[in-house]
Amino acid sequence: MSEERIRPEEAPVTYHLEELRTRLFKSIVSIFIGFFICWPFRKDILLFLERPLPDYLKGKLVFFSPPEAFFTALKICFFGGMIIAMPFILYQVWKFIEPALYPHEKKFVVPFLFFSFLFFSIGVCFAYFIMIPFALRFLLGFMGNLLVPQIGIGNYISFVIQLTLAFGFVFLLPVVVGLLAKLGVINYKLLEKNRKFAILIIFIVAAILTPPDVVSQIMMAVPLLFLYELSIIVAKVLGSKEG
Repeated sequence: MSEERIRPEEAPVTYHLEELRTRLFKSIVSIFIGFFICWPFRKDILLFLERPLPDYLKGKLVFFSPPEAFFTALKICFFGGMIIAMPFILYQVWKFIEPALYPHEKKFVVPFLFFSFLFFSIGVCFAYFIMIPFALRFLLGFMGNLLVPQIGIGNYISFVIQLTLAFGFVFLLPVVVGLLAKLGVINYKLLEKNRKFAILIIFIVAAILTPPDVVSQIMMAVPLLFLYELSIIVAKVLGSKEG
């Protein structure tokens, strides 16, 4: 008995666009639901996001325009909504690619969702507990006592959210590579062969995803290099035994 994949050429482009639109719409709705869940707790979330700050700056963030505090609250709740909705968003990603899979490949949905959320959470925790405190200590103390930091709430929250989400998504690399290797799309030999190009791309990605300072970029590039090596191992273990 042969199992047939739904080939892209069998469906019009409009079908795929409509499917993508549906998945995006559901994901956005889930983020808004998470937003309204977070709204009553916006002050608690702000206090939580302030924790990586040095003690002398906690509770002393300022805002420089009348609407800044309000827009910062919106930003905080959208961030919280995205974290809450992430399992559902990952499920929508899976449902979008599922029609192109063989029936026996669809059983990967549970491992994919579990490890995707696990690695995303590890990336978020790494950023919050390790990356952000280290970057703040370095950046705020770079000029010693010559300068007194006065940090705007909007800029600080953007800094934290950008790094947290960036690390969450880049930590998905081993999961994505593992899935592609299991499906036979890539193999570990290809990853090993293109390691030098991957290193270049990693530093470019780190420069794009992080704030414009060298410390943040290096602190993202180093874990990404480790994740790439881990991806090679994952691809070797999960990849097709053929060839």
